[in-house]
Parts: sequence; C-alpha cells; structure tokens
Amino acid sequence: MPMISIERRELVAQPILFIRRQAAQSEIADVLGQCLGMVFGHCQKAGHAVAGQPFTRYPSAGPGLVTLEAGCPLAAPVPGDGEIEAGFLQSGAAAVAVHAGPYDQLRETYAAVERWMEDQGQRSGGPPWEVYVTDPGDYPDPKDWRTEVYWPIAGHSE
Repeated sequence: MPMISIERRELVAQPILFIRRQAAQSEIADVLGQCLGMVFGHCQKAGHAVAGQPFTRYPSAGPGLVTLEAGCPLAAPVPGDGEIEAGFLQSGAAAVAVHAGPYDQLRETYAAVERWMEDQGQRSGGPPWEVYVTDPGDYPDPKDWRTEVYWPIAGHSE
C-alpha cells in the first residue's frame, strides 16, 4: 500500500486560484499540467504570492468524465481572471493521508481514507483534494513522490 498515514486535522480556509475542467481519466495528467501552468504563470505575471504546493480538487466524478479544479494556494485572496477562478480550500476537520509513490496509485489512498472515515464514524463534508508535496521534476523516481490527500469531514454519523 502506497499510503504512509491517515490522521484528522483542523484546517483553516486557504485562498486559492484555480481552473475548473472536465477530463477523462486518461487525460487528467495532461489537463493538470496545462491548468497548473496557466495558474502559476498568471500568479507570476500578476505578482500574486503563492503560499504552498499545487493542488487538485475533485468536485465530481462520473463514469466518463471527472470534474477537477487545479491551482495554487495564495498568501491572500485575489480576484479571478477569465477562466482562472478565485476561491478557498475549506476550513474545518479533514481526514489527511500522506501518499507515497506514483499518482496512478492514488485511488488506493482515496479508498483507504474513505474506509478510515467510515471506521471513525465520519462522513464526507465536501470534495477531496490532493496537494503535490514533491515535484516530479525534482524527484524523477515515482517511488519518491509524496502527495497529501485532504478529505473534509462533516462530523459524526448518527
């Protein structure tokens, strides 16, 4: 199993800029590369202070297409620009897993987080997101990649 750990954390709202797209599973890597390049390029050009690693949030997934929001956290809220939207990664309780290894194994970590939340009597409080802790450009071997998976928790199930 590629996962290192799962724990509950209390998060503060994080201002973000992102691009929302739909993609087939086979297109996700290319779409993420395009979106993250556009968002980071916009931040550099506009002088927005980036406050962490890039992320992808998954508001919905169907049998064919996945809706994703790829972007970067900011030091302070700024307005969107065209297809680059402004928003927040939500505050509150979240299950947080550290995934070690290639991105194509992240599904196993998401499944483990879902099982963990169920075992803890928790339910989903919003769409999950992942933060790319390591840059594949700096760490070419996928076994060295680290990704944090955040899944908001709504509270105790009744």
